[in-house]
Amino acid sequence: MAKLLFGVHNHQPVENFKHIVDEAVEKAYRPFIETVYPVKKFKFAVHFSGWLLEYVAENHPDVVEFLRSMAREGRVEFFTAGYYEPVLVSLPSRWRRYQIEKLNNLISELFGQKPKGLWLTERVWDDSVICDIVDCGIEYVVVDDYHFICAGFDRSQLGGYFLTESEGKTLKVFPIDKKLRYLVPFKPPSDTVGYLQSAWGSRTLFDDGEKFGIWPGTYSWVYEKGWLKEFLSLVESGEIEMELFSENVEREKPLGIAYLPTASYYEMGEWTLPPERFKELKELESFLKERGLEPYIEKFVRGSIWKNFFVKYPESNYMHKRMLTLSLKGEDSECFRDNLAKAQCNDVFWHGIFGGIYLPNLRDNFWRFLLTAQEASEREKRYVRLEDVNFDGYREGILSSETLFAVVLPKEGGILGELSLKKEKFNYQNLISRHREGYHYFMEAVKEKGSSRGIATIHERPLEIPEEIRKKLAFDWHLKGSFVSHFTDSVNDETFFREEFRELSDFANTPYSISLEGEKIVLNRKGGIYADRKFPAELRKEFLLKGNTLSFSEHFKTGFGGELLRILEFNFHFLNPGGFKLNSDGKVLKIEDTGLRKVIKLTSSRPFTLLHYPVETVSQSEKGAELTVQGHCFGLVFTFKESFSLTIDLEVKDV
Repeated sequence: MAKLLFGVHNHQPVENFKHIVDEAVEKAYRPFIETVYPVKKFKFAVHFSGWLLEYVAENHPDVVEFLRSMAREGRVEFFTAGYYEPVLVSLPSRWRRYQIEKLNNLISELFGQKPKGLWLTERVWDDSVICDIVDCGIEYVVVDDYHFICAGFDRSQLGGYFLTESEGKTLKVFPIDKKLRYLVPFKPPSDTVGYLQSAWGSRTLFDDGEKFGIWPGTYSWVYEKGWLKEFLSLVESGEIEMELFSENVEREKPLGIAYLPTASYYEMGEWTLPPERFKELKELESFLKERGLEPYIEKFVRGSIWKNFFVKYPESNYMHKRMLTLSLKGEDSECFRDNLAKAQCNDVFWHGIFGGIYLPNLRDNFWRFLLTAQEASEREKRYVRLEDVNFDGYREGILSSETLFAVVLPKEGGILGELSLKKEKFNYQNLISRHREGYHYFMEAVKEKGSSRGIATIHERPLEIPEEIRKKLAFDWHLKGSFVSHFTDSVNDETFFREEFRELSDFANTPYSISLEGEKIVLNRKGGIYADRKFPAELRKEFLLKGNTLSFSEHFKTGFGGELLRILEFNFHFLNPGGFKLNSDGKVLKIEDTGLRKVIKLTSSRPFTLLHYPVETVSQSEKGAELTVQGHCFGLVFTFKESFSLTIDLEVKDV
């Protein structure tokens, strides 16, 4: 019979809504700890992300007291990680160590333990992190058994821990048992007993604490219907034998050496794929299952790596690279360190079952942390420069005043990619485009996999999208920035909303040359108008920032002689998605942001007609399909022939 190494990982995105964090405490963290507390034979490891542990200690001190008591009894072992739960492979070495050591210190302060184990955020493994982990005094980490399967191991070999190394520094690695992840707590406890009795050595279960009360259906199943009490009775009777990771490494020798590929858990590899590849992967899985080859799927079929989210979502890459650029600075004040470390929290950079990058509050928090860190490191307030901000090989145009920070993206069509308010620490360009996701292909085909013997896991629940939400599905073919340049011959509200009007030019999402002319950012592109054939065309854009006003001018000419519609597209994100008032007289557009008590005023040198719609995304979450307002899109439509000149002042001022 195998011994059970049991661990829970508790995490909430940094400074998540208080009511959500408190609900997690009341429905998952506290009832779990209170229920296991009297059972002396129940030994477990626990990891709290640092900010969450700090929050619980301050607002729910009784939970910490329970843990402190169990720590004194030698029944609980605390695992460390990055304090604000970053994916370690996404950070420079210095910041990995800073984050780990910060949590080490808090654990020592609260519980008197020096952590020996590390929870690897989202189990994102790359052996480049080994040296930093070891240098922080860590002896062992947990990863999925899938990492070992990818390296050629068979599950029958995984009854213990292995050693790995980098540059001669060794680290113990425990494989998390996938079978146990799907048994606990979703199937009757007797199933876990049966599995452990058939296994050998030791088996590791280390998974989200939220599945003991927060995930759909789990509170009723785990507590009200008695799953946890039944499980604990089996521990008390000796049918399940438990030990700490620290005890296991003292008692057992490593099973051997292992070198693991860059990977996370299997589902993560699916989520990080582009939507078309996701669809093809699912089709391949079905093809193999129908032919009795299901065991080969996990061994030889896999998706991409976690960092591919920076490719899949340009918005994620932009946020990450803004953070990364600041992290390479020599600034070392406490304000800078702590806020930049908060901006490194993983949740905002990706999307799978949970909302992630689609959650506006997470992105707002990221920008608040990042802009606070930027302010702490700035030596000058006013400047204009060219610098490759997002590491795409193109220099972006950066404009900074006392009140605004703006970035122009030449590769993405010469658009405004960031418009941040320095005092308010808020980015008006903080939208995510309406990306097609792989699960959009299967939203009617997903079937419930749960059975009467238990409840469905979060990965087995069907994605049900009501018809009223399904109607909102629309996809963008360019980033939702501002000053996006469209040319067409016809447009209406519906085609503008669905991005289905006939685009006659190549100026919306293609690269521009960029240069500095005094204090101006100047962009140029030679392209075309594509009617019955290509007609040469050229567009010049200029940006100038003075105080709270971003002045824009453009000059366009083409060999096409017919009438054209020029659409200048703007997208703005608001703290309160519906919290704005709109007023337009055909030359001036005023958007009153009631949340921040600001007015965005667009003053045009030419009359325009206005198109407008809320930018809404349809994404999956642990609760099902979610319709989220990411911001609002405004189209200023002009009519012209052959040549076109325009100036627009974008002013941000107090109400």
